[in-house]
Amino acid sequence: GESGAGKTETAKVLMKYLAKMGGRAVSDRRTVEDQVLESNPVLEAFGNAKTVRNNNSSRFGKFVEIQFDQWGRISGAAIKTYLLERSRVCQVSDSERNYHCFYMLCAAPPEDTKKLRLADPTTFRYLNQSQCIKLDGRDDSEEYAKTREAMGIVGISSEEQEAIFRVLAAILHLGNIEFVNGEEVDSSLPKDKKSLKIAAELFMCDEQALEDSLC
Repeated sequence: GESGAGKTETAKVLMKYLAKMGGRAVSDRRTVEDQVLESNPVLEAFGNAKTVRNNNSSRFGKFVEIQFDQWGRISGAAIKTYLLERSRVCQVSDSERNYHCFYMLCAAPPEDTKKLRLADPTTFRYLNQSQCIKLDGRDDSEEYAKTREAMGIVGISSEEQEAIFRVLAAILHLGNIEFVNGEEVDSSLPKDKKSLKIAAELFMCDEQALEDSLC
């Protein structure tokens, strides 16, 4: 279907219907159904972005398999993702945005942004290539809280969440590293090691090893 035609939204409505019809009694725990539904905001946070035609465009493909038991109740689900638009991470066209997760992370509570050494999105090269930073009708701070809650529901532990967001923050800092020509032919060096140092700390790796891998 055409971009913006409603494929993702239609799939979400269908999943809600199946979760409702295949749900357990009210007295039972609805963990499986909740996990199926809450997988959507998690996938959208990390795989959706604003494009010229759609403010919440899926930049990846996904195959959702919902499994039912012999009584027609949801017993499990499997989601396969593929073809993520990786180039968007480092190159964003005019009037478009990078993936939602990066803006959400910059709008996280102060205790989180301080820990991850984050600031306004306009200070990061991977986010300021386009003049589009804010989206009408979307509060990135609220979306961050909702995404963290959804990640917990689908079974991603607090420790795993912290690791994921450290990597995201490190990617933003990597984008701010500038390079200059090195002493040898076809070699390069970081112009300023500030961003490199922060990225290494967030990746929890050796700074020199990270520099060697980049240069």
